[in-house]
Amino acid sequence: MKDIKVDVDRLNREIFLMTRAQPGLLDEYLREDGFDPDQLEKNGIAKVKALLFKQKVALKKSQQESLYAKAMAVFETAQTATKDMILSLLRERAPQLQFNNLEKMEEADLREILNESDLLDLMNKIEKNEL
Repeated sequence: MKDIKVDVDRLNREIFLMTRAQPGLLDEYLREDGFDPDQLEKNGIAKVKALLFKQKVALKKSQQESLYAKAMAVFETAQTATKDMILSLLRERAPQLQFNNLEKMEEADLREILNESDLLDLMNKIEKNEL
């Protein structure tokens, strides 16, 4: 028997051109093999939407973590004006406490004192370059 070399690229190109000329042909092939083209399309669209959603969530999470890290950096390395703003916010939220040295405070202490909305406000200010 003679060795026959199949040009797979050419075969794929011909099948592609054939299905472009006759769009129903691919659906017919799929049905012959026991697949529902409409269901395959729905599954494909759902998968793409799920992947896009996961990517958006990952991006938002990354952005929020970055903003949170910047907000915590403000607490740790803020200049005098920013320290005064943070101290006034802390005094407003917890007037019974005295805050002499902000640099000496632990991250856990700051989290306890400031509620999440205050931290989110600070993160928004950082994001808008207001600090």
